[in-house]
Amino acid sequence: MAGVDLFFVISGFVMVTVTRGKFQNPRQSLRFVYHRMARIYPTYWVYSLLLLIVFFVRPTWINAAGGNQVDILASFLLLPSHILPMVVVGWTLIHEVYFYLVFAGILLLVPERKLVYAVLFWGGGVWLLNTYSNSTSPWISVISHPLTLEFIGGCLIAILYFKTAVRIRIAILLLLAAAGAAASFVGFQYYQHVTGAVTLSDWWRVAILGIPALLVVYCLSNAEKSGYVIHSSLVSAGDASYSIYLSHILTLSASGRIWALFSSDSVLDNFIMVPALYGLVLLVGFLSYRMVEKPILRLSRRIA
Repeated sequence: MAGVDLFFVISGFVMVTVTRGKFQNPRQSLRFVYHRMARIYPTYWVYSLLLLIVFFVRPTWINAAGGNQVDILASFLLLPSHILPMVVVGWTLIHEVYFYLVFAGILLLVPERKLVYAVLFWGGGVWLLNTYSNSTSPWISVISHPLTLEFIGGCLIAILYFKTAVRIRIAILLLLAAAGAAASFVGFQYYQHVTGAVTLSDWWRVAILGIPALLVVYCLSNAEKSGYVIHSSLVSAGDASYSIYLSHILTLSASGRIWALFSSDSVLDNFIMVPALYGLVLLVGFLSYRMVEKPILRLSRRIA
């Protein structure tokens, strides 16, 4: 679950990184929007089309938790809706599109030296709307969602990263990052124990998963700046992470349906299937990255 929160923090960090020196430039703002949308939509549409075909053949296989309801237009355009997208993880991409559009407005209108004030103002608006609005509109829900603060937090630590030099040993930075990850795990377990809830409420999620994610990203980015080299296999997995993310639920669902045909109720099943599923998820994700995502990205750059 914490992967989504880490994803939002990294998104904010990356947006500040790739727009340095490009503020108040209409051409750069347009390029920013184009590249962000080209990064998200085309590969996402490939999986959406695949699931739309499945929906027409076996509608009970799509969005079972939501009563097999589908809003095709909202799903394909990543528009806020009361119904989950066909690609279930697309709910996070709805938030991403919102982040990008607001950030593009900041990029166009705000001087770079005042970026801190702009994102803090944005965060204050999110808090006020979340606290005082009683609207049930899915649009207001996205605009006022506390997870936006994780993206904003990622922006803030990126600004801090570029403005200050951290003189902490690499080993200490890595330990602090590990401590952040451990804090998420312990905090989540404690929350479940106290409340009996399976998932975190929105604000508690930001506190228990989002804040440690800020520490993890800030410490690891500074460790890298200080000379820490991340293993190439992790870099490759990072390159393919979007394809892995889009495809992993489909891979798990298909594998589970096949495995259910001859599985048994034993611990051995878990020992076999957990590593097998993990490997399959990575394999399908890497194939998707090589065969689908990379060609689409090359084409989008040529068009740009």
